[in-house]
Amino acid sequence: MDAVDLGITPTKGPSCEGVRDLIVDLLASHSLVTSVAALQAPRGDIGVRLEIGGLDFEVWIEPA
Repeated sequence: MDAVDLGITPTKGPSCEGVRDLIVDLLASHSLVTSVAALQAPRGDIGVRLEIGGLDFEVWIEPA
C-alpha cells in the first residue's frame, strides 16, 4: 500500500477509506484476529468491524 492507495496528495492527507483499507489489511494478517470487515454507515461514516478471541469490535475512522 502506498500514498496513492491511501488517497494522499500534495495538498491533503490520507482518505478515511484508505486508512480503513490499510487497517483491514494489517488486521487480517494477524493470527489472533478471527474476522475483519470494512464498514460504511448509511450517513457515510467509515469503520472496521473485527473479532478477536470471541470479542466483537467496531472501530470508526474520522478525519482529524
